Amino acid sequence: MKVSFTGSSALVTGASSGLGAEMARSLARRGANLVLTARSEERLQALASDLRRVNGVTVHVVPLDLAAADGAQQLLDAVSRLGIAIDHLLNNAGFGSGGALASLDAERQDGMVRLNAGAVVTLTRALLPGMLDRRRGGVLNVASTASFQPVPYMATYGATKAFVVSFTLALAEELRGTGVTAMALCPGPVLTGFQAAAGLARPGLAMAVLSAGRTVESGLDAYARGERLYVPGFVNGLQRLGSRLVPQPVTTWFTARAMRRWGRV
Repeated sequence: MKVSFTGSSALVTGASSGLGAEMARSLARRGANLVLTARSEERLQALASDLRRVNGVTVHVVPLDLAAADGAQQLLDAVSRLGIAIDHLLNNAGFGSGGALASLDAERQDGMVRLNAGAVVTLTRALLPGMLDRRRGGVLNVASTASFQPVPYMATYGATKAFVVSFTLALAEELRGTGVTAMALCPGPVLTGFQAAAGLARPGLAMAVLSAGRTVESGLDAYARGERLYVPGFVNGLQRLGSRLVPQPVTTWFTARAMRRWGRV
């Protein structure tokens, strides 16, 4: 199944920076009209203005905090008021925090679960029926290579991304033959502000680090081809393979060692 973006409407969460901003730019180049959401209205408005000018697409901005208890519903209400039928939902918003769980802020951990997992389910459940009625479109959920094994010192983050992968693959099977697709994008380290926000000193293996632009372009191409799970980059693909072949206690021990070395834990 080949997905087309031309003339469609796409909702991108976490669109003010990093992968989300690159998704907005790439989708606009591919002819999609956009609804962009994130916390920073100033950055969203600047990006929207640029996309309208350069690509001639329609762009709506909805500034809000999806990690809030009612954040996902606020977004759905805003989309309803705009009267837009969303064809492509790109659940990109998310964050992590590094450290031993017992030492981390409890409220921030709760917000991470709401944003990384809860909002994905709420938005997908609400927007999917319309896609099915129109028999087109789909859902792209941003997960991580952290989903492939337990991640000591980022336990909550790794678990939420494992949830996203399992949820997306199950959903993709449910959607077989409907004209609607679902894909989990599992990037490894990407040069964005994520690491600083998570309290990590470095992004990880230098050879595994990809640019946000390369990650998004190859990820959207994979989504357009109808793939269900996509891992950009050769080294990151090897990580996925290794997590399937190496016993879990070994991968967990190695990951803990790597986190202590790369992070501030």
